[in-house]
Amino acid sequence: MKIIINHKVNQKIFLFSIISCFLLIFLFPSFSAAAENNYKEVEFWTINLKSNYEDYFLKKINEYQFKNPNIKIKWEDLSFYAVKQNLMFRMGGDLPQLVNLSPELMSSLLNEGHLYPISEFKKDYSKQFYQKLWETGRYQGKVYAFPWYLSSRIMAYNKEIFMIAGLDPAKPPETYKELYAAAEVIREKTDVYAFMPRIKIYQEFLKAGIKLFEEKEGNLIPAFNTEKALEIILNYQRLAEKDIIPSDSLTADFNIAVERYLENDLAILITAPQFLKRIENDSEYIRDMTGLAPLPTGEAGILNASLMNFVIPKDAEFKKETAEFAAFITNSESQLEFSELTGVLPSAKIETDNLDITENNFLNEYNNNYYTSSDYNSLTENARQVLMSNLDKTTDLTLLEQKSNDIIKLMDQQFARAFAGKISAEEALELMEIGSRRILNKE
Repeated sequence: MKIIINHKVNQKIFLFSIISCFLLIFLFPSFSAAAENNYKEVEFWTINLKSNYEDYFLKKINEYQFKNPNIKIKWEDLSFYAVKQNLMFRMGGDLPQLVNLSPELMSSLLNEGHLYPISEFKKDYSKQFYQKLWETGRYQGKVYAFPWYLSSRIMAYNKEIFMIAGLDPAKPPETYKELYAAAEVIREKTDVYAFMPRIKIYQEFLKAGIKLFEEKEGNLIPAFNTEKALEIILNYQRLAEKDIIPSDSLTADFNIAVERYLENDLAILITAPQFLKRIENDSEYIRDMTGLAPLPTGEAGILNASLMNFVIPKDAEFKKETAEFAAFITNSESQLEFSELTGVLPSAKIETDNLDITENNFLNEYNNNYYTSSDYNSLTENARQVLMSNLDKTTDLTLLEQKSNDIIKLMDQQFARAFAGKISAEEALELMEIGSRRILNKE
């Protein structure tokens, strides 16, 4: 039996196959490419976190992508100095959707109109955050940031010095008025400096509830030249003149304060929790004599912190999807996990059941007694617990207004002159107002 091969038919089939492949490859997307591109990509940037916390972010990204298969997260980690430069370079082009910025880095972008107000979304994202931290992102009536993690300072004090001065170590000062009174007693009774303030005078005004600026006929004008502001400057002048606080408080390196505290030459150390490790390592005695408390507050009842935010560039794609991812990475569960991993503080509300100890229980027992490190967690961890218990009072006092850096510099210069006794408190305030007005009116 002969098998007859029809070469013409085979040639036609072969040509049809070639043409079909051509059409599939060049005229239609491939099935794999279609599957690969069937998502929205959200690119987000962080600052200096990848080297130590890469596993955390990869875990959170995988968790979010699993729950949202239509979203692909692209993560980039940049240095503090590169993030703003890279963002400005990509303005008008292929922008990241979500960027980690401090309020200081945000300010110029806000003034130039480069950020999208997240308060424009129909969904209210504010409820998961401490209100004062949420409000730090408000600029000209709109909110532009998801608050993320923060760091703050605590008051460490020598309980033995307090007792020698006749002060109750279980009742550290809670207000500025109480702090100044305690400082005078400590200096008089022990000949030890009370504390070394790190003063940004505009922040002292804000803590006292003083309004820095007001709007008049569409323009900002200084509003801080008040009797209350004058009293603040006079108080610091008096503390310096009576040698209750060191004369180098405004200029000395922070390490000087730590050394004085370790040598029993300083009763109160205002510090970030991580610096307490030096006390633990250098002196077991000072470690066991150290009490911890929130910083005293002014009339406004607020505590200052350094906050990190997430912002959405105005021209970024997929804003709604980006906001949902931002809400996920900053929610209470994600932030508590990140806080415990890194030691930073969360901006999201954390249930008190998730905290190891509450502020009142800790302070009442700890500051009444002398404990070694075996009795409790480290000073650093105990400080974190105290700060966690005060997050509802915490805010970031960075100014977002245009030209604020120039105004802050001017105010600090005039306050330093008054602190050194070179000009009066009244003269300092007057020069602050005149200079601020000039800066605000300058085109």
